This record gives sequence, structure tokens and C-alpha cells, in this order.
Amino acid sequence: MNRNLLIAIVVLAIVVIGGVAYYLSTQQPRKEVTIVVLSPEWEPGKILEQLSANFTSYAQEKLGYPVKVVFDFTPWGTYYQRVTSIVTARSSEADIIFSDSQWLGELFEGGHIIDLTDWINNDPDMKAATQDTYENLVKFYMTYPQGSNRYVGVPGYADAVMLLYYRKDLFNDPVERANFKAKYGYDLPSTLEDFKRLDWLQLKDIAEFFTRRAGETLAGQTLTEDFYGITLVLSRDYDYISCSFLSMFWSWGAELWNPSTMDPRSYINSTQGVEALQFLHNLTRYMPPSPATYDYDKVITTFAQGKAAMTVLWPSMAPALFDPATSRVSDKIGVAILPQHNGVRYITLGGQPLVISSYSNHKEEAKLFIKWFYTVAYKDYSLRVGFTARKSIAQSSDFVNSKPWARAFVESLPYAKDFWNIPFYGRMLEIQQKYWNMVVAGQIDPKTAMDKIAEEQWGVVQQFKK
Repeated sequence: MNRNLLIAIVVLAIVVIGGVAYYLSTQQPRKEVTIVVLSPEWEPGKILEQLSANFTSYAQEKLGYPVKVVFDFTPWGTYYQRVTSIVTARSSEADIIFSDSQWLGELFEGGHIIDLTDWINNDPDMKAATQDTYENLVKFYMTYPQGSNRYVGVPGYADAVMLLYYRKDLFNDPVERANFKAKYGYDLPSTLEDFKRLDWLQLKDIAEFFTRRAGETLAGQTLTEDFYGITLVLSRDYDYISCSFLSMFWSWGAELWNPSTMDPRSYINSTQGVEALQFLHNLTRYMPPSPATYDYDKVITTFAQGKAAMTVLWPSMAPALFDPATSRVSDKIGVAILPQHNGVRYITLGGQPLVISSYSNHKEEAKLFIKWFYTVAYKDYSLRVGFTARKSIAQSSDFVNSKPWARAFVESLPYAKDFWNIPFYGRMLEIQQKYWNMVVAGQIDPKTAMDKIAEEQWGVVQQFKK
């Protein structure tokens, strides 16, 4: 065969083969993945949804194909039911779930979420981020059982501690300060350091002092309606009154149960526990009428309308207080750490860890999203929401100066403490919500309430052990 003809045939073959290969490659479907994040509907979730648009290119770089993120929002009031309905159905519709910390036991024991231990320990970036996380938040957001070496979650919405919001214009008013000292013998707190020394009993003094009736004077102004010393979230909904009360309960030296035997008897209804509940009942004298009905919306509205001197809320709810469009006192608010009692301070833990559904079809992509969130996007996210789980971020001047409540949040973090994250958490919670709310409503006395809680919760524990 002619040499030139042979070369031409070879060249033609190469061109044809290359063309066919190119054609086939263009006809193959391009791998494209969408992961779904199940989240409660609130501002921190909306902020993360905005940031998540940046994850697609990050996934392209790391995986070689784009991954889109879709957020599925559900209102808080029905969020738990939505989560449990999806996992009980073993549905793949959610890949990542924001779980309340107390749900970790139920979700893991039910086989609904995956074990993240090996992944976190073998990924240098995730391991470093975990070492940079506050130890108590590792315990409550990441491990099951609490404090074990098994990781089942990663800090998500680290809305970790409730904070005290107060009317600094009233606390710093010279006449009010002089009158308070004349009545109680000590100064109203005015700095964060002052509030760090404040006892819960002193907070009650302050609430009593600032409770005024219409026609009385407050900071030189005659009141046209009643004014209240404090407003707290005490309704029976979900865990509302528990979150408000447990900071007092634990600071009084009480405990919910014996963690080894799970026996609440003589723990939750101890002398300290009953005294703490009596204190809460006494404190409600300085709240608006029907305190047992007060949920987050009512408390936020009451304080934002300038009708109370103090309130206690999560930092995720603070934007509504500091926004001039929603708050009449937006420029008059100070933020502090919750009080201690006889030198003991605990603050109820809040926040939601990120977990991966066992029924997800995209577990590796879900892991990559969590890694991106907690190691790449997390500082930006923390600065935008004003709370964080990572020490290096919390201790940075950027974070401390990011929001009016950021410094108090950092001061409060070491005191965060969670309640059970056991499979029968919901049944235990429902019992104490019922009776604590009844005490606030004046339907039962604190001692009887605590005794009933102890017996009924012990009944739940015994059923679980069978």
C-alpha cells in the first residue's frame, strides 16, 4: 500500500474516532446533584440559604460536578412533626436536617441519621474545626450519647444561650438609679461586668422596682399604661417554659435526674428544684397578665413596644429588638449574661446541629456541604447572625463587634447546658412542660408540681427500660 495513503487512512481514523468519542461524551447526561436541607423557618436559615449559593462552585472544584442546595423551610410550630414524618417514612426527600440537640438520641437510635465519627476524625479540616469548637457544644451538638466519642452531628445554628436584654436608658437614668439604691441598698447594674455579678434574687428586685402602673412616673415620664419589670417565655408550647426555667433550676443546684439510673425522683423534685420553681412563680408577679400564655411572639412584641424593662431571649431573636422598623426601643437596649445564684451559673442550651439522613441518596455531597459550611463559610455566617460555636471566631474582634449582643453571647457560652437527648425525650419534656406551666398559671403549687413530674417521668423511664 502506498505509504502516503496509509498515513492518510490512519489520520482519518484518528479524526473519526476522536469525533465519535466527543459526540458520545456530549450525549451522556452531565452529572448534576441537588441536595435538600430541611430547616426551621427563621432568619438564620434564610441567611444560610443565601450563602449556600456559593457551595455549587465549591462542589464543582472538589467533586468535578456542581451540587445545588435547596432549603426546605417549615415553621417552628410544626417542624418537629415534619422531621419525624420524613424519617419515619424513610423518605429520601431530605439529605441534611437541622435537628434540635435533644433529638439526637431519638434520630440516631431510630437509625434515621448516620454516624459521622470516622469522617470527622479522618478529615483534617473537620477534625481541626471540631478541636476549635467549645467543649460543651461538642458534647451537646455533636455526640451521642452526650460526651461520648461518637459524632452524629456538627454545629449548625449555634444559637446556644439565652441572653438578658434590658432598657439601658432606664438602668442609667440618674433618678431611677438613686431611687433603686435607696430602696434596695445596692446599685443597678450598668456594665456587662456588673451583670456578671448579678444574682437571680437581685434580678427579681430589679423587676419589682421597674413594675409601674399607669399614672406613675418612669424616668421622668408619666405612664399612660402599665409597665412591667420583666417578660419571659413561659407558655406550654414545645420546650418554651423549660428553656426559660432551666437556667434558674440548674443555677439553684438542682438536676433533672440521676444520669446513671435515669431516675428523676429526689433530683427534679429536690429542695433546690422546688425553691427554683417557687422563685420563678414569684418573678411572674412583675410580668404582664397571664404569663403562662407568653410565647416568643408575645415576649418580643411586649419588649419591642417599650412595655417592659427586661426580657430573656435567644440571640437569633435579637434582630427584631434592634430593628427600628419593628422596635420602639431599638436604640435603648443593652445586652447581658443571665444571672448566677450563690455563685452558680448555668444557661439553657439552644441551637440545632446538622445531621445527615440515613435515607439520603447523596450522603457524600451532604458531607461536603457540611464541611464547606463549618470550615469555609462559617466565619461569614457567624458574623452575619451574631452567634457561633467556634472559639477562634468567638474570640475575634470581628465577631465581638459584629452585633450588639455578640460580646454577651461569648461571655455566656461556657455556661451552656443541655437537657436530655434520649429517644424518649419528647415524653419527658411534655410532662414537665405541663406542670411547670400550671405553676405559672397558678393552678398548682411548686412542690406538688415537682413531685408529679418526678413520678410521671420515672414511669416513662421504666417503660423505656422494659
